Amino acid sequence: MVRSDCGGGFIYILNSPNSDYIKIGGSAYPPAKRIKEINSSEPYKSMGQWTLYDFRQVTDWRKVEYDLHYVFRDKQVTHIANQKELFELAPHAASERLSLIVPEMLVGKPKVDRMFTFSNFAEYIIKLFRLTGLLHWLDSQGAWTFTLFPTTNGGRYFTLNINSHEVAFATLAKGDSKSMFMLYADLLLLDFSHTSKWLKRHGGRFSKSHYASALPHGTSVYFTGDFETALEFLSLPGVRRALLAYWIESLLIMSDNNKMSLYSKVHNYNAVAEIKKRIEFAGQA
Repeated sequence: MVRSDCGGGFIYILNSPNSDYIKIGGSAYPPAKRIKEINSSEPYKSMGQWTLYDFRQVTDWRKVEYDLHYVFRDKQVTHIANQKELFELAPHAASERLSLIVPEMLVGKPKVDRMFTFSNFAEYIIKLFRLTGLLHWLDSQGAWTFTLFPTTNGGRYFTLNINSHEVAFATLAKGDSKSMFMLYADLLLLDFSHTSKWLKRHGGRFSKSHYASALPHGTSVYFTGDFETALEFLSLPGVRRALLAYWIESLLIMSDNNKMSLYSKVHNYNAVAEIKKRIEFAGQA
């Protein structure tokens, strides 16, 4: 058995529309970098484009990879040379097994568990991810980053970054104080009068960007309240359109320039994996 002190890293499941197989692998560095290597080298290149189906950040990626390969050893593809990581297996079957990793091996799991003890917080994050389509950018994790309960002055529930600037956060509510919410959106949001009036009623405001890396047509939107208030805001006219307009363009620029966020090292991969799983489960219900 592989020793459990080999070092932290990532385990991933990749699939491709041009392959009947999946790839189960691991590395010491984030999936985005490894996927680029896989899509540019044989024998995998000719079966690509490979994309990220599931993933975890773990304390010992070699052990987790070994265990997964051992469990599915009878499904391993042996007739393709120069590889040992292709399996004739449905990706959801591998994903189900990946979900059985012991909690002690998952990096940052206490923060993930803590997020889901706040039902409204979890509901807000899930809705934000669905609204903005962030899960369609799994291969670009690192260009966008999601941190839970970061050590920011005053404390926060979460922070979302694209490039080097924040596009969403919520401050911790302490005592009688309410949380402060921020979302970074396209200026077209100002065209929706109902939403502007809602913001005024909730101590909200638009603020010109002070981020050097921000695109010129963006605005910070601030308001106070709880997560029920924040959920209501996400449903207002123009909010989805304005978030998509700004976030997607920012992600495309990062992707085109092959850039990573300054905060990629603190991105919570396991939180994103759990959010993905819950969204998929809700879609199947």
